[in-house]
Amino acid sequence: MQKTPIRFLLDSDVLISAKNLHYNPKFCGVFWSWINEAHNAGSLFSVDKVKNELLSGGDKDVLYEWATRTNLSNFFLKTNQCAKQWGALSAWAHSPAKAFKEVAKAKFLDIESADAWLIAYAAEHKDCVIVTNEVSAPFSKSSIKLPDAAAHLGVKTTTIFDLLCRHSGSNFIFSP
Repeated sequence: MQKTPIRFLLDSDVLISAKNLHYNPKFCGVFWSWINEAHNAGSLFSVDKVKNELLSGGDKDVLYEWATRTNLSNFFLKTNQCAKQWGALSAWAHSPAKAFKEVAKAKFLDIESADAWLIAYAAEHKDCVIVTNEVSAPFSKSSIKLPDAAAHLGVKTTTIFDLLCRHSGSNFIFSP
């Protein structure tokens, strides 16, 4: 029996931080080429709600241009079939045992916010791991961290740096 390949799903913060910090396209275009290579190999994607967050920067933002390029047309996967899993996250976030503050629940469960939809997609499609910059904070009441919510639905997370260590040569050449 052949093992199903893992698909990695990028959180919007990974892309925004990459652009603003370590991998700005003005001086590190190879990072963005690596993303394209990994996507073309069927390993790297994101979801439509992440694309919407990237587009909110406006057409002067380099991520707007990047997210609307035609060669990424199937990079952003549709979350419209993930409502059941999103509902499970909502129930978890509203659980009295979790005692999240209302502002934390409102932010996490905002219908336009990507985090819950990213988790819901990964929970619906068991071959996905989410790539995020967020760090688990299981006792936080003021914010709901993506790794903690993902763990509730059995979804794995990793960081961009761990992903690069596993799937990149020293010169950003994608290796499956």
